[in-house]
Amino acid sequence: MDHIFTLTQLLERAKEYRLPLCVAFVDYEKAFDSVEINAVLKSLEMQGVEAQYIELLREANSGCTTDIALLSSPIRIPVEKGVKQGDTISPKLFTTCLEQIFRDIDWKGGVNINGELLTHLRFADDIVLVAETTDLLQTMLTELDIRSSRVGLKMNRMKTKFMRSDYATRGRIVVQGDEIEEVEEYVYLGQEVNMRRDMEKEISRRIRAGWKAFNSIKDVLKGKLDKTTRANLFNGTVLPAMLYGSETWATTKREEQRLVTAQRAMERSMLGISLREHIRSETIREKSGVRDIINEYEKQKLRWAGHVARFTDNRWTRAIVEWYPRERKRPLGRPPKRWIDDIRKTFGATWMRKARSREEWEACCDQRSRFDAR
Repeated sequence: MDHIFTLTQLLERAKEYRLPLCVAFVDYEKAFDSVEINAVLKSLEMQGVEAQYIELLREANSGCTTDIALLSSPIRIPVEKGVKQGDTISPKLFTTCLEQIFRDIDWKGGVNINGELLTHLRFADDIVLVAETTDLLQTMLTELDIRSSRVGLKMNRMKTKFMRSDYATRGRIVVQGDEIEEVEEYVYLGQEVNMRRDMEKEISRRIRAGWKAFNSIKDVLKGKLDKTTRANLFNGTVLPAMLYGSETWATTKREEQRLVTAQRAMERSMLGISLREHIRSETIREKSGVRDIINEYEKQKLRWAGHVARFTDNRWTRAIVEWYPRERKRPLGRPPKRWIDDIRKTFGATWMRKARSREEWEACCDQRSRFDAR
């Protein structure tokens, strides 16, 4: 959620202040299977891991084989690359190797966030590079491709994409002779993002995910279970699917109404009620007993806002909330909907001061929830 939030806030500022911005989404081919184990061990050494642990990991990852049963004669093949699939330490080993790659690169791109350069975001092998021009992004991608190939990682140039704002110069990006495709939107860590900060397609994806979760348990929801059990099943499976990533949303009333409409349709399906029966929404909610999707969305967003306000570890999540491009002026006219607007409207400009006290913030959120319920 930290990474999704940081990226969406960066895109939001770029739209609001008309900033030149280019973002590349890097994909590796079979990343966990391709990384050189020697490069992993060297990275551990360079990052200060004790020698006995490195030696233990060397022994655990040496002499590995895999068997392929071909007719009646099995073939044993030595495994000399990659980290072990299913081993709980494998993601950490892979991340250590990637960390060393990024430490060794002297980045020339990035965006200045309150005096610090935001050049990239990393979550396992999901990497985002950030630059202000396509030329800088080209340089960053080329350097990353060279450094990655040294440890066995090959960039998937067909799946690697980039986006740019309308105020960034148009240009081609080529890595090892293959042109990187420019896209209008991209699904990053499960959420569709775009330079327009248009939520329409993401809301449609969430509604489809909600119906998929609903249909997977519809026989149970339509069965003879008691109301409380059915409501708990719905609240625990369907609502999370529909509200994934909602902590970072900046929705309009129209988009919220689409979520409400989808939930009402699911409730009618649960209860076997047709639209032709003209039963009021309040009556349907009373019979279904499920939570209201907009109330849940607001709770999740306010809870996340409280977490962000209380961060003290200098992460980008907190820094980007307080960042405004001081060298640029916002254009005239009504600004686009921002993530922070609903929070400021409810709690005022000093909301972060209130949120620093967990007890005070939770009390404010509970009071808001009781007001909405009435």
